[in-house]
Amino acid sequence: MNSPTPEALLGLLAELDRIRALAIALAEQRAPQLSPVPPEDVPCGERAMYELLVGARRAVFGNPSAARRLFDLLVAEGRRYARTAAGAELRDALVASEAVGHLRRVWDIVTLSVLDGPAPPSAVPDAWAELLADLITGRMIDDAVLARLRPEGHA
Repeated sequence: MNSPTPEALLGLLAELDRIRALAIALAEQRAPQLSPVPPEDVPCGERAMYELLVGARRAVFGNPSAARRLFDLLVAEGRRYARTAAGAELRDALVASEAVGHLRRVWDIVTLSVLDGPAPPSAVPDAWAELLADLITGRMIDDAVLARLRPEGHA
């Protein structure tokens, strides 16, 4: 078996990056809660927050394995801190806070919950793969699109 050439590997990486960009664009289209372009009439501070949230979504969808590792790291650090006296006090105060519920809604909208659930280390989270499959199957790909993908002579 021949090893792939550097040129072939670069071509593969470029194609994977193109597919990743298309997947992100598709997710953004199907998630109207957070359009990639903010309304023109929003104040400057809100626009900056909006752009930050769009950037966070793109980071999560652009590299779900890294996002999951960072998410797991932050969760583990939060749990370690919660075992300290100061952390337990803060945790107890946050449990009753309305702000935590609001932050959870923001998190769910920005990430579409693709980091939730189990995933082995360095793997794409299952929820991300399921979302991508839902987005693709929900678009009802027709025969005209599929015909362009078929090699000549392939039925």
